[in-house]
Amino acid sequence: MQRHDNDSRRTGMTTMEFALILPFLLAMVMVTIETGTMLYSWMTIQKAAQTGARFAATGQGDEEGTRLAQITAITDSWLENLDSGTKEITISSWPDMTAVGDGTTDDPGGPCQLVEVAVVYNYHPFTPVISALMPETIPLSGADRKLNEPWRPCE
Repeated sequence: MQRHDNDSRRTGMTTMEFALILPFLLAMVMVTIETGTMLYSWMTIQKAAQTGARFAATGQGDEEGTRLAQITAITDSWLENLDSGTKEITISSWPDMTAVGDGTTDDPGGPCQLVEVAVVYNYHPFTPVISALMPETIPLSGADRKLNEPWRPCE
């Protein structure tokens, strides 16, 4: 009979320890999920900017006058898997490699000019406990610059 009492005490103690540790384990799982999702979003933004800049450097759509729209569409296609947070794509250019100043916005530049595709995405935390502890939106950004190819003689 003595042995049975010790077993039930150990079971009760184990249950109590588990009840004390469970909230911390759940919080760690939520932090891991939130961090993973935020990292996925940031990496997607980086890849979108990189792909947009690579496409911009080719000069495709220049003769038709659709180059800016095509760059935006290519970049935006990488952002489709992200949730409904606001996304902003900015395309800028500089006349040479020095990239002094802000550059010309909404202009992918001409041959041999520097082009930049920048993406800003407002990430919304979604896990129940973690989202209450974080800001409502977290701005994530990515950008890439490329030198435009000489699809016609450089100026």
